[in-house]
Amino acid sequence: MIPPPPSPFPAFNTQPLKAGAQVFRFHDRNLEGAAYNPCLGGPTRFAPLSLATGECLPTLYAATSLEAAAWESLFHDVPHVSGPKFVRLRKVTAKVLSVIELAEDVVVAPLHAPDLHRLGLEKTDLVETPPTTYAATARWAEAFHRADPAIGGLRWTSRRCDPDLAFLFFEDRVPRGAWRVVARTDVSTSSDLFEKIRQIGRRADITLSI
Repeated sequence: MIPPPPSPFPAFNTQPLKAGAQVFRFHDRNLEGAAYNPCLGGPTRFAPLSLATGECLPTLYAATSLEAAAWESLFHDVPHVSGPKFVRLRKVTAKVLSVIELAEDVVVAPLHAPDLHRLGLEKTDLVETPPTTYAATARWAEAFHRADPAIGGLRWTSRRCDPDLAFLFFEDRVPRGAWRVVARTDVSTSSDLFEKIRQIGRRADITLSI
């Protein structure tokens, strides 16, 4: 069971994500490369989120590698079982890969084991939990956001693709124009990107199926 965030929220560690950092994200074709998700879609570990007023807090997920971005989105719901596994081809070809770069530093809260220990948590309490806990883990993301107006997001080790990092950014805390789109590639029109995704899946015995 995930414990609820304490009130008042304790002090926690922060670190800067430096200008020039590039991250990868898969997203719907109708979104811009650096567009935030306005609380649409199904629940995830740290979304959807709400402000204290009850309004949506738009967020942006990203990762430090193409492989981690694929695991955090395209292959995120693949069950942890041995043997052949399948992901629908249309789920993959409906997406676009964007590489985005920070133009200025953004402060993030690291959710690694030593940082969580400071809060009395373990990775299994917050970043290595099943989808059934997402409503509870999202409340922690809201608590971090409300506790420190300086933080622009969260950083943790990808559960599905260690040791790469995953990020969640808060739209209201990252300065407007801080992201620059370096590249945008539609999976459906790039045979090279499609083959890379297929090879990422094969590493875990995942096949793209019709």
